[in-house]
Amino acid sequence: MIIAIDGPAGSGKSTIAKLLAKKLNTEYIDSGAIYRTITLFGIQTFAEGCEGNESRIFELLKDNPETIKISYEDHTQIMWLNNENVSQKIRDPKVTVQVKYIADHQNCRELVNQSIRKTAEKYSVVIDGRDIGTIVFPKTPYKFYLDAKPVIRAERRAKEYSIPLDSPGFEQLVKSINTRDKEDKERKIAPLRKASDALLIDTSGLDIEGVLKEILPHIQPLKS
Repeated sequence: MIIAIDGPAGSGKSTIAKLLAKKLNTEYIDSGAIYRTITLFGIQTFAEGCEGNESRIFELLKDNPETIKISYEDHTQIMWLNNENVSQKIRDPKVTVQVKYIADHQNCRELVNQSIRKTAEKYSVVIDGRDIGTIVFPKTPYKFYLDAKPVIRAERRAKEYSIPLDSPGFEQLVKSINTRDKEDKERKIAPLRKASDALLIDTSGLDIEGVLKEILPHIQPLKS
C-alpha cells in the first residue's frame, strides 16, 4: 500500500503523514532525509560542495546505487551512506544550506524518486511532498491533497516559532507563505499540483484528528 499526501507548505501534510503511518503500523518515508544524504555525499566527495557538482554527484550515485541505502528500525527511517548510519550527520547546518542544489536538480530528484519507489517495493508506506501523487506514485489509489488558507498556515508556523500574531513578523510570515506557494506552483521541475484523482481536504478548520477522520475511511485496512 502506498499513501501519497501532497500539499503546500504549512498544510500539515508531514504531521498527518507521520501520524497516519503510525496509526496504520506502516512506514513513513522522509524524502527530505534522502535529499540530505545525497547532499552529504556531495559535501564529502567534493571540496567545493554540491553547487555546480550536481551532475557529477548524480553520475557517481547512478553508477554506484548501493552507496545510499534506507532501512527501518521500530518504524524509524535510518539513512546509510557507504554503510555508515548518517541519520544524525544529515541534520548538520552545512547540509541544510546545500540541500537546495540537490533538490532543484532534475536528475538528482529522479535518484530520490527511484530510492522512494524501491523502498515502497519492500514496505507499505506513507509519504508526503509536492509531487508524490503526480510524479512519484501516480498510480496509487490512495492520494490526498491537503490545503489550508495562507493565513491559517501562517498561524500554524507562527505558533511553531512563537511569533505573535499581531507582530510584523507574522505579516512577513504570511507574505513568505504566499511567495512560497507561487514558487512551488510555478517550478519547472516537480511543480506543486493536485493529482486529478486525489481527495482534496481543506484543513483550515480541522485539527489533526479531524484530518485523520477525513482520510481513514478512504483507506482499506492493511491485511496481516
